[in-house]
Amino acid sequence: MFNKVLFFILFCFFLTGCATSQKIDTVKIGDNKLSCSKLMEELKKLEDAQTDVDSKKGFTGTNVAAALFWIPGLAYTYYDAGQATELIAERKAHLTRLYNDKGC
Repeated sequence: MFNKVLFFILFCFFLTGCATSQKIDTVKIGDNKLSCSKLMEELKKLEDAQTDVDSKKGFTGTNVAAALFWIPGLAYTYYDAGQATELIAERKAHLTRLYNDKGC
């Protein structure tokens, strides 16, 4: 009985052992209609999103546990953060291009 409970707890831990980052759309409908101030707001949101992604990397409780017990979870956390960072960079480039095209 105790082994089944311990197995269940460890199984749940492994399922939730990866810290995932929110993915964003690089281009959204209506981006070209945003005003200069709205474009700046969107760029600020991207900075906040990048800070959130960066906080999931490094020395966190989840990452320490993953390194100790489940290396694939740690690897996935970094892979996922890398994907999120690429999407943020692509969106920043898109919004910056719009910002410059509008002559802001």
